[in-house]
Amino acid sequence: MAASNQGKVFEANVEKSAKDQNIFFYRIKDVNPMFLRRGAAVSKNKYDCFIHYKGYLFPVEMKSTKNKSFSFSEKIIKPQQIKYLAEAAKYPYIIPGFLFQFREPENKVYFVHIDDFLTYKHIAENQLGHTYKNKINKSSIPIKICEEIGTEVRWMKKKINYTYYLNKLCNELIHKHMSLDNPTSTYIDCTKSSLGVVHQ
Repeated sequence: MAASNQGKVFEANVEKSAKDQNIFFYRIKDVNPMFLRRGAAVSKNKYDCFIHYKGYLFPVEMKSTKNKSFSFSEKIIKPQQIKYLAEAAKYPYIIPGFLFQFREPENKVYFVHIDDFLTYKHIAENQLGHTYKNKINKSSIPIKICEEIGTEVRWMKKKINYTYYLNKLCNELIHKHMSLDNPTSTYIDCTKSSLGVVHQ
């Protein structure tokens, strides 16, 4: 299956998981330029979707890969996605970030808060000193870094598709958000969850 199709499957599984868990989910539709008149401007989406849970809004950009990292290339992570997720982080009760899916060899999904993503990206690209336990990459964010700075999403596989426990993810992200005592803290500073992955 083509990578783009795998990405759509991931997005569909996340949306179905939200519906099954009675969580508000809004997918921002992409505009197909084929349906527009020639020369018409096409606005670029800020991110993929919104999730609303317990009074918090989660603007989310979803990414899927069979590789061990996500490139910082503008073809993979677009500048407007970073820009608007970062802008959203300035407002109260909003927790924006990326959902990174690493499909192989075993499905692994992490939510990485935009602030922690930007901190890593700045350090990696400029080869600055850091306290990450894992190796950094100048041009990408590897799965090991996502594991270190992100929040793993628990899941259960049903024959082909996955159910993602978004309620557990959102609860954990809200807990981390409320635990930040000062503006210089990050999600990395909070105690990492010991929750494992559920397999069927």
